[in-house]
Amino acid sequence: MIQLQNITKQFQTKSGIVRAVDDINLHVEKGEIHGVIGYSGAGKSTLIRCVNLLERPTSGNVQIDGVDLTKLSESELRKTRQKIGMIFQGFNLLKTATVYENVAIPLRLLGYSKKEVATRVDKYLTIVGLTDRQQSYPSQLSGGQKQRVAIARALSQEPEILLSDEATSALDPETTDSILDLLLKINAELGITILLITHEMNVIQKICDQVTVLENGKVVEQGSAINLFTKPAHKTTQKFLNTISQRTLAPSLIEHLNLSGAVTRLTFVGESTGNPLITEAALQFNVKPNILTANIIELKNGVVGNIVTHINGEQADVQKALQFFQASGVITEVLGGTSV
Repeated sequence: MIQLQNITKQFQTKSGIVRAVDDINLHVEKGEIHGVIGYSGAGKSTLIRCVNLLERPTSGNVQIDGVDLTKLSESELRKTRQKIGMIFQGFNLLKTATVYENVAIPLRLLGYSKKEVATRVDKYLTIVGLTDRQQSYPSQLSGGQKQRVAIARALSQEPEILLSDEATSALDPETTDSILDLLLKINAELGITILLITHEMNVIQKICDQVTVLENGKVVEQGSAINLFTKPAHKTTQKFLNTISQRTLAPSLIEHLNLSGAVTRLTFVGESTGNPLITEAALQFNVKPNILTANIIELKNGVVGNIVTHINGEQADVQKALQFFQASGVITEVLGGTSV
């Protein structure tokens, strides 16, 4: 569906050339929700604007359904862009136009008939839940409602792809959840492929199938959401995960508590999440697990449980318990004390 091949984007500044996006490859399957996450300055916004050529890459190819956008004429590119909707952090609504007009005006500019404009505006304002606010102005709307108008406007051209540029970062947590629920609904019911950028790990957690992690314009990690939440390889991914889940204890705390035996992070995924494995280990191997911190993360396509536990006992028994966890499908990482 979306194929970015060796995308690089450079900017000339007073201090020299800045490479905002550096040789990025990214593939998004049809019907997928793909999240790109990174800290400020990672190159996220530049990358997503390269997808519809609002920023033309310095080098590389942007393919949509096998068509390289970088090789299209201006008229061909305008036509192709109608397949790509986009929503922004700042909503980009016309302040002097009603909700109805904000959705209708782009359709009129594209030459749709009055009847078709009315049909589409009604349809997509219904989908986003704003049929009763058609004659309201942006100043009369909450932030979440403004974003819903922006989503309806993007959907009104009936795109195959929806790009989301930090669409929830200006919203409070409750409103963010409602917008994410709406994006899930759009993806499921309309089959629209969604590529979003964010610096919020809870966005990735709730709606994404696949994830790309950026740092300094480069891809540092890619994979399914469930793999990144269970086995984050890069330190940047690990930092993001720590914002929503206490996956570890500081070495100074382990030392302060004077914990002997194994301080271990156990990551449960799939069938292992529903089994009483810690209780079984205590009974079978004469160890005394003490849970120090624990949480469950619900992803779009699965559940991940993290437990940091202090396993006390004879070294041989502790090792047997750790081997038992591993054999049961639990991802095991010793943070201090005895190792396997």
